[in-house]
Amino acid sequence: MSPLERWSLHLAALATAGTGLMDGLLRWFGVRMGEFGPEPHPWLPAAQHLHVLTAPLLLFALGMTVRGHLQAKLKRGREARRTGLGAAFLIAPMVLSGYAVQVVASPAWRTAFSWAHGLSAGLFLLAYLGHLFVPHAQVELRAFPERRAG
Repeated sequence: MSPLERWSLHLAALATAGTGLMDGLLRWFGVRMGEFGPEPHPWLPAAQHLHVLTAPLLLFALGMTVRGHLQAKLKRGREARRTGLGAAFLIAPMVLSGYAVQVVASPAWRTAFSWAHGLSAGLFLLAYLGHLFVPHAQVELRAFPERRAG
């Protein structure tokens, strides 16, 4: 994986996660009492639009990552890290539920897909962060105890 691909993925993930968290928080906790009753937060449309605009960047970066990183690791038969595989398996539910939220007409289905999108995206983010911050050496030592020194 080239440095350009790596940084593209990191920046797209940061932008998409940030706008998604902002959208979710404003949607759930940003309701205000207006002149005629509860109203959404005035920044909610901007947060939603930014999230919808940054998500394709993440999807493109994830496609490069699957081709250049995940496929190569799996073809070589190396011991895969659970955090990376977990993130990879969460891509499809996260993306498909995100698209479904935008196209379903029924409020019940929209709520169901919103929950599915929020949960899968949250789990993806945790797996992605775990994959970034779990040291490689610890994973190798657990996977191959005979390599331990001393």
